[in-house]
Amino acid sequence: MSQLEQTVSRYRSLRLSAAADELTNLLAEAEANEMSYLSFADRLAEHELIQRQDKRIRRNRKMAAFPAEKRLEGFDYRHQTTITKRQVNALLDFQFIDERNNLVFIGPPGVGKTHLAIGIGYKAVEAGYRVLFRNALDLVEELELAEMKGELKKRVSALAKYDLLVIDELGYLPM
Repeated sequence: MSQLEQTVSRYRSLRLSAAADELTNLLAEAEANEMSYLSFADRLAEHELIQRQDKRIRRNRKMAAFPAEKRLEGFDYRHQTTITKRQVNALLDFQFIDERNNLVFIGPPGVGKTHLAIGIGYKAVEAGYRVLFRNALDLVEELELAEMKGELKKRVSALAKYDLLVIDELGYLPM
């Protein structure tokens, strides 16, 4: 086993898989740019951290269960008269999450409430928040089922672990 293979194996044992995967390329880059040992070590650690962050974002985005990929960058504000891009961007400091405040979009069908909610949810995931998207009717059914099984407290506790719970179609619940 070569020294490179042994080093890659050790990185994998330490669960530094991104560094292991990129070691050969980073060694070539370090040699070509005559990097110091410390710069090389920093570059390797930076690569591992970036890959872990990307993986965490992908995992949390999947766990959020968004019904579609809706980005704020794709939202058309030209036909929107009740909220501006500036107002939406002001929400992206996520102070409302940190302060445990609710954010409610109210309006007729088709004006972009769901798009905005998902878009803000995506940004929250990218900022490191745990997010869950649920349709209101599905959430009610989920809670009713948990109650029938005697697991309501457990289910509510699980929901409370999320930083942001996006509940869509709240106005369409049957009374």
